[in-house]
Amino acid sequence: MAEMNGLQLEVKSVDIGYGAKQVLHQAQLSIRAGGVHLLIGRNGTGKSSLLRSIAGLQSIQAGSIVLDGKNVHELSAVVRAKSLAYVASTPPRTSQLCVEEVLGLAASNAANIPRALEHFGHLSWAPRRLDTLSDGEAQRVMFARAVLQDTPWIFMDEPMAFLDVPSRKAFWNHAVEVTEQGTTIFLASHDYEQLAKSVSIASAHLIEAKGIVPLDPRESPQKWTKRMES
Repeated sequence: MAEMNGLQLEVKSVDIGYGAKQVLHQAQLSIRAGGVHLLIGRNGTGKSSLLRSIAGLQSIQAGSIVLDGKNVHELSAVVRAKSLAYVASTPPRTSQLCVEEVLGLAASNAANIPRALEHFGHLSWAPRRLDTLSDGEAQRVMFARAVLQDTPWIFMDEPMAFLDVPSRKAFWNHAVEVTEQGTTIFLASHDYEQLAKSVSIASAHLIEAKGIVPLDPRESPQKWTKRMES
């Protein structure tokens, strides 16, 4: 894993939209590597679009997104895959690959697959097709896949959407372990009050009025909610 010193995500004067509809305008964001970073906002404000754009999966209309000194939209898919992993809000449900094959496609070291599967899910899932798992089980597999990719950054969109309470607690315990090993996690979540009880938040940001506003990560989540509702 790369050293965290000097690693940084920078969103510089970014516009994101769909046709005539613009969700972000001249958006600015800068976070340094290390720990768990949170993105919140009302539905439709552009959280998913921002994360997809950071991951290089969605184009931007203006500005630039720089990760560790490199413009993500100028990198090939192969190079991006070595720098970041992305977990979507909805796990893929059409793949006929078995879980072990799905993990193997992303793993930088295949020898780590059994341990990751046991850690984030269950070893018995290995021969099962991904489309036979529940949404919650499939989401845990996709997080294991992101971890196995062994990148400095993991970006996640509502990763707890399909998880029950025990699974959410286990998920965040594992997430903390991942960050302690040097990976930075940046995620969007509506479940941030529960998240704040389980994880020390390195930074928090709110999307509002087509911009990105920094929040005090030391404040209570209730204050973030009041800011979002104002």
